[in-house]
Amino acid sequence: MKPFICLLLLTLLSACSSVPPKPVVKSEMPSVSYQGRGAAAGPMLMGALGPAGIAVGFAIDVGIGKDIGEAMEKSKDQGFQLVTAQFAQQYADVLTATLLKVDFQAQRGDDELAFATVELLLVTAEGEQSLCLQTEPGSLPQLKETSLGWSLIANAIKARNTCGSD
Repeated sequence: MKPFICLLLLTLLSACSSVPPKPVVKSEMPSVSYQGRGAAAGPMLMGALGPAGIAVGFAIDVGIGKDIGEAMEKSKDQGFQLVTAQFAQQYADVLTATLLKVDFQAQRGDDELAFATVELLLVTAEGEQSLCLQTEPGSLPQLKETSLGWSLIANAIKARNTCGSD
């Protein structure tokens, strides 16, 4: 009976050691910004509004970035779960990941689409490394109202779509 119990305990204890640890994605909300046609419209607005026109142009983009950030904040728990699952599948050696910044930009030629450049800090057993990912474009109205931003980030992780690759 004693050998059976020892064998059972040994099996239970060794079973967990073969499961790789799941990476931890720090759940601090990253800074979210947007750069679209507002900044480009500033000089044109300057003709009609004077120097305030440039400020109005930038304020348009800041407002859109704030809307996207609020939508991501509302779906933060779901978003971090989605991102963590993708890190576990694609970057098994990552111990922790921190989303540093998410910068959305208007898609060239289509103001209703925006893509994001995502800056991350990854910690592995070997040390820290920076990672920059670029998402596919998504619908700007949906980005401002839904969790689409998180889905785009998770898909970029899955595709390993780094900033330099096209």
